[in-house]
Amino acid sequence: MDLKGSTYDVFVPRFHMRGPFNGCIMLVKIPNRFKVAILFLSFAPVAGGFGLWLISPVLILTGNACILCSPSIGFDLSSAPIGLAQASIGTVFFLFGVLLFVSGLGLFTSKNNVQATRWVRWLRRFKPKMPGQTIIPSLDPDKYRRYALVVLLVIFVQAILLIPGIGEDRKYSLSGFSTLFLGPVWYSYAMAIGISGFTLIYYRRLGGYLLAIIFVIIGIGTTIPDVLGFLPPSAPTLRTTILALSGFPFDILLIYICWRALPISMGNGSSRDATAPLRTMPALTFFDGK
Repeated sequence: MDLKGSTYDVFVPRFHMRGPFNGCIMLVKIPNRFKVAILFLSFAPVAGGFGLWLISPVLILTGNACILCSPSIGFDLSSAPIGLAQASIGTVFFLFGVLLFVSGLGLFTSKNNVQATRWVRWLRRFKPKMPGQTIIPSLDPDKYRRYALVVLLVIFVQAILLIPGIGEDRKYSLSGFSTLFLGPVWYSYAMAIGISGFTLIYYRRLGGYLLAIIFVIIGIGTTIPDVLGFLPPSAPTLRTTILALSGFPFDILLIYICWRALPISMGNGSSRDATAPLRTMPALTFFDGK
C-alpha cells in the first residue's frame, strides 16, 4: 500500500515518536504562533529589567516589599541632564518590555494564526511569519484540563505563602535595584503568566498549557539559586526553604500533565483544529506498529 503523500505521510513521522512527554521532539508540538509568544516573554524581562535599571537612579523608593508594608515612591528630578536622559531611555526600554509581555500573552490567547497576527502588527515589516498548521488535538484534553487546574491551584497557594510577610521571612528592600527586580517585579511577572495560564486552560485555550509550563519553569529556575543563597537579599530561612521546595513535586506533575494535553501531532495546513484525523487515529496507530 503506497502511503506516500497521504495523511499518514504527513502526521505519522511525528506521531510515532512517543515518550513520557508525548513526543521526543518537543518543538514539533508547539504551534508557530506560540513559539513567537515564548520568544516575546523571554525578552520582555530583559528589556524591562534593563529599562528599570536605567530608571533606578532617579527613582526614589523607600520601604520593603511585604503584604502589610506601605512603601513610598518618588522621582528625583534634580539630577543632572545626563541622568534624566538615561531615565528617558530606560522608560522606553521598560515600556518596550511591557509591550513584548502583553503581545506574548495575546499570542497565547489566539485561537489561530489570523488572530495571532493582530498582536504583532506593531512590528510592521518585521512581523514574524506564522504559516498555517493543522493540529491533531490530544486524545482526552478534558481529563488533563481538570488535572492541570487543580495542580495549578495548589501551586498558587504555595506561591502566596512565599509572599514576604506571610511565609517569607526575609525583607526585600525597594531601595536597591536587585531586590526590587528579583522581588516584587519578578514575582508579579511570574504570577501574571501563571494566572493567565490558569484562565486560558479554564476557557479551553491551547496556549494556557504552555503558559502553565513556563510559569513552573520560572519558579524552578528562581527557587534553586535562591535556596542555594545566590540571590539577594540573603539565603532563605529553614521555613522558607521548606515552603519553596515543597512545590517541586507539583511543578513536575504540572509539566507532565500540560505536555500530555498539548496536540499529539501537527502538520502544514490550515491553522484550525483538525477533527477528521481523530477518527483515523486507530489506522495511524495500526500502520505505525507495522
